[in-house]
Amino acid sequence: MGFSTRYLGFLEITPHLNPAEVEWLSGFADWGGLPDGDPLRLPMNPRASVAKAFEAGGGALSPPRNIPRGVHDWRVCAHGDRIAWRASEKSNDAVQTLTFLVGHYLGPDAVARRSDNPDFAEFTFDHRLDGVIAGERDDTDELFLLRVTDSRITQETLVAGVPAWLMPEALEDW
Repeated sequence: MGFSTRYLGFLEITPHLNPAEVEWLSGFADWGGLPDGDPLRLPMNPRASVAKAFEAGGGALSPPRNIPRGVHDWRVCAHGDRIAWRASEKSNDAVQTLTFLVGHYLGPDAVARRSDNPDFAEFTFDHRLDGVIAGERDDTDELFLLRVTDSRITQETLVAGVPAWLMPEALEDW
């Protein structure tokens, strides 16, 4: 049994992503990377590759190494000016995921910038994230804010919540 975190809000992307960046990042979010852990490789049709992998693996894929699970949960909009959370169970790693996306694909020091992968030829690597996201953990009711300024993320607790074992659902089992 795990917990989930819900996020409210979005982050602005400045300057806006170009169409090639939106397309690639959207496909990456749908697919989440390769089981070999290489976050710079993505098949031409990632959605079809995932379907084949599920069929071959009996419906269970092992998660890719070195790629946060949450890459599936954060989506860029079609206009390329925002990134927001898409509701997903056990989504708990916003800080890790957003830091990964900036460090690998968006920012000036992005890992993809140094790769020889032609998929990144149209990437500009000059983006930053800014904004505030509210979060709520469902196991403790902790409320917090993620403040993002120039892609640097800080977390501020608003309500500390209570230990999971004190939550009303847990007490019902006594």
